[in-house]
Amino acid sequence: MKSSNVLPTATWTTLAVCTALLVQRDSRSENAALDEISNAKVASKQKDRFTTSDLKLQLSDDFNKNYGPPDHFDLTRWHKWEGEARTEKGRGLLMTTSGKEVGMAGIITRKRQFNPGLAGSNGAEVTFVGFNDRGAPLKAPVKTVTTRLVQAPCLTLGSVRGQMGHGGENSRAVQLHLDLIRPNGLFVYLVRGLVPEDFKKYPMDAYTPGGPEVANPTEQRENHEQMVERGEVFVSGSTLSLRHKAYRSEEKIQEFLGRSRRWGLHLTDDANTVFWTLDGEVMDRVDITGYFSSSPESVRDGAWLSISGVGVGDWKIDDVAIYANP
Repeated sequence: MKSSNVLPTATWTTLAVCTALLVQRDSRSENAALDEISNAKVASKQKDRFTTSDLKLQLSDDFNKNYGPPDHFDLTRWHKWEGEARTEKGRGLLMTTSGKEVGMAGIITRKRQFNPGLAGSNGAEVTFVGFNDRGAPLKAPVKTVTTRLVQAPCLTLGSVRGQMGHGGENSRAVQLHLDLIRPNGLFVYLVRGLVPEDFKKYPMDAYTPGGPEVANPTEQRENHEQMVERGEVFVSGSTLSLRHKAYRSEEKIQEFLGRSRRWGLHLTDDANTVFWTLDGEVMDRVDITGYFSSSPESVRDGAWLSISGVGVGDWKIDDVAIYANP
């Protein structure tokens, strides 16, 4: 990451609380005020945890039941979207079948499992157990920078069925996705679909028609990654990238992808706030007020959950859970 003179949000929050407490110090003892400042600092460092105590489980699947041919999967709850899906040894297996450089695999809930109009709170969690990479190993020719998309698992919640960009102009969806690109690193994105005013309000990357013109794919990728590093909200292809992180070291990549982790995507405040979780910890939270309400008919009857991936290989998933307010 490039260095920045901008303090993290948590630091600004702590400073604001501390300032407010000091202003009120004339009505309390100096020691009492200092104690409250110390407590505020401790509170600001506490992790934001997601719990389901006030939510109702709408759908769960642990993939422990095996299904025979020809489906090998529970098609009463899921629709096969791309590639192949089956249950195997107590896991769900999503497999790309394309013989091209990359393929897609995924499943979609057969019913709109979330609240009508996405009222209240809605969310989903899935455990990504692991990925079996069947792609060709990266071979970089001399004097040529070669990259390879290894895998890009996604969670998509909304009126879109499958990947973002597959719905019409009135579709609405949010998505959490990870791009493991060798040798560049791991990129984690929280995105939403586009609305027309986004093109005037936010910058565009080189992947977006109308964005910066570049000479080759290498410069295209460099432009995109520079915007990720700066932490900008920007238009990328068919999405608005709200929050994004880049992890370059192999240690960090393995921390996310080298073991089983539980990923979640959630909407609260009547779909005006989106956030994502990792093993129950809230990682990023964004105000998207007006996005879903600008096309209320798209989620009038609820929304679908899509679990998908792009790459060449097999994703093992487990313990899908969809929650909503009662």
